[in-house]
Amino acid sequence: MKKWIWALSLVAIIALTGCLKMEQDITLNKDGSGNVKFVYGMSEQTIKQMESMKEMSKSMAKEGEEAEDDNDFEFDVDKVKKGFEEMKAQGITLNSATVTTEDGWKYMNIDFDFKDVSKLDDTPVFKNVSIIKNADGNYVITSKMDSNNMGGGDAGAEQMKAMLPMLSGMRIAIKINTPNAIISTTAPIKTKNSAEWVFDVDKDPDSFLNMSKTNMEVIFGGAGCTIPEVK
Repeated sequence: MKKWIWALSLVAIIALTGCLKMEQDITLNKDGSGNVKFVYGMSEQTIKQMESMKEMSKSMAKEGEEAEDDNDFEFDVDKVKKGFEEMKAQGITLNSATVTTEDGWKYMNIDFDFKDVSKLDDTPVFKNVSIIKNADGNYVITSKMDSNNMGGGDAGAEQMKAMLPMLSGMRIAIKINTPNAIISTTAPIKTKNSAEWVFDVDKDPDSFLNMSKTNMEVIFGGAGCTIPEVK
């Protein structure tokens, strides 16, 4: 299954598809298994524009050639189910995939289990994420938004600022639930066993700019855990 985008390359996504809502709720168990609840949404108007662009691409393709279908945010339940069928051998099992609509937005709701967190590379989560066991026997989960894809440097920052008027409604939320108590985290929202980052442009226009500077880190106790390292 083609790799899904995990809150990365947002400049390109927005330029092509408009605003995006995305939520990830990841639960990690002591043996490295777990569950993911993943939701992404786009306005129905944006989806129609994407479909029109897709049809135009097909009509412009040379005879005998097939136009590329590079839509990583799929709203076809059957296609999503087919994609997860291809990942069963990796211990990734789809529990449900449903499409809902609300206030002019369409949402894909995906719930799946995994047996081994190190096998998640082809799923909507854990892109550019590492899990290591430190010298103290604790686990460290780290991730940093790709500054190259997000438009790093002064020129990239200016480009993103220019795009802010286009970003109304964009919200990205990432939550990690740990099997043992969290020792430390850079997350602004945290409980004993959870860390959450929220980038909501409507509440904070600078949140989109801050994404490229955000280092996500969670350190939690390793007692009783046999979680495989991910590097």
